[in-house]
Amino acid sequence: MKGSPEAVLAAIDEFGCTKDFLMNVGREKGGVVTNIIAQEKPRTFLEVGGYVGFSAILFGNELRKSGGQRYLSLELNPTFVSVARELIALAGLDQTVEIIEGPCRESLRKLQQQGVGAFDVVFIDHAKVLYLNELKLCEELGFVKPGTTVMADDMVRQGNAEYSAYVRDPPVLKKQRYEKEKANQGEGDVSLGNPTLIYETSMFHGLDPCGTEDGVEVSWCRGASD
Repeated sequence: MKGSPEAVLAAIDEFGCTKDFLMNVGREKGGVVTNIIAQEKPRTFLEVGGYVGFSAILFGNELRKSGGQRYLSLELNPTFVSVARELIALAGLDQTVEIIEGPCRESLRKLQQQGVGAFDVVFIDHAKVLYLNELKLCEELGFVKPGTTVMADDMVRQGNAEYSAYVRDPPVLKKQRYEKEKANQGEGDVSLGNPTLIYETSMFHGLDPCGTEDGVEVSWCRGASD
């Protein structure tokens, strides 16, 4: 098993089926992401919400095979971080995949302070209600720019209607909303985003690990308006 991402993934799958349910992206929806990695050949990948490392192994392995160099996975829970790091090392991906422990918004800001720039892919997979706020922070920090592909998991079974609308709205509408939100901005860690960014968005349907219909929403940042 050591040094074999596929063997480690199979062991995680078996554990999830026979021992205890795991909230992984699963093979079918994960295939949406690995296909895009294989086609687009990104060099950098940011995962917001890493859990126990299944997706980091699945996507990180494809990233490495496609010539990518850096996969960063953000995870809050220290137990999950410990498990993920062990599994990633067992899979032989610890030179490609790095797990960053801590609140994701804090981690994102630290990355910007360290001089990290735009990512080729951003994958969001944690608390659905936070998806839009996390995307907007990534926009503000310069992690999402024209050329970035943004993916959001669980967008059929649970979803986030505001997120789905945002990545489809034209810049003129987003700019109007931006000015209104800016004028009414109060306390709290709420991001306004970059309303000039233009996305092309599609939903890719697939089954989750329990066999329930779900989907990954993929948004390609095509450019920016004036």
